[in-house]
Amino acid sequence: MVTLYRTPDCPGCLAIQSVLKELVLAHHVVVADPSDLPAALPQGTHLPVLVDEGVIYQGREAILAHLEKLESFKELWDKFQSDACYCDEEGNVE
Repeated sequence: MVTLYRTPDCPGCLAIQSVLKELVLAHHVVVADPSDLPAALPQGTHLPVLVDEGVIYQGREAILAHLEKLESFKELWDKFQSDACYCDEEGNVE
């Protein structure tokens, strides 16, 4: 599960949460005080932070870039999740 750590007044965090919802990713949002970080985060971490399988993405840009990669993977995964064939633009079966 993905965990987003954010401050109560984070201006870009609503956009991050919106992307998480659109991707239908299982996620948990933790609202934290930047002066009292959760024990799960390393010392010196600056919020917002996204933790995905133990990897920490820090800052809005890094988080959104990671979510874009996940979105691309999800699109590819969804494309091949049926019993039907997939044909490319030239009609070749993949």
